[in-house]
Amino acid sequence: MQPIVINDSGKTYNLSEDDPFEIILPGNPTTGYVWELLPYNEEVVKQMGEPAYKVNDDKIGSGGLYTYQFQTVGDGQAELYFQYKRKWDTISPASKTFEVKIVCGTMGRILED
Repeated sequence: MQPIVINDSGKTYNLSEDDPFEIILPGNPTTGYVWELLPYNEEVVKQMGEPAYKVNDDKIGSGGLYTYQFQTVGDGQAELYFQYKRKWDTISPASKTFEVKIVCGTMGRILED
């Protein structure tokens, strides 16, 4: 499966149990902004480790890409919702958001109908 990227926000993906997938989101931690993954159904999807960050180039202050690794672990649905914001700013809304729905297995497709 191709990586899920920022332009895929709002899409639904039908996967089988034990399918790995990754989400790649652009960001720049030097600005104070980071992607935060909100709570989701961990009976369907499991995050595999911490997100990796790779800069686009070696210039100071350059942005890059965050890569999140996941795997489906059970039948059902999980909505993965990310918000791009400064952790210390609890008042302002997120600068960006990203969300996808993961439908896994037969039960996930039944729930989708």
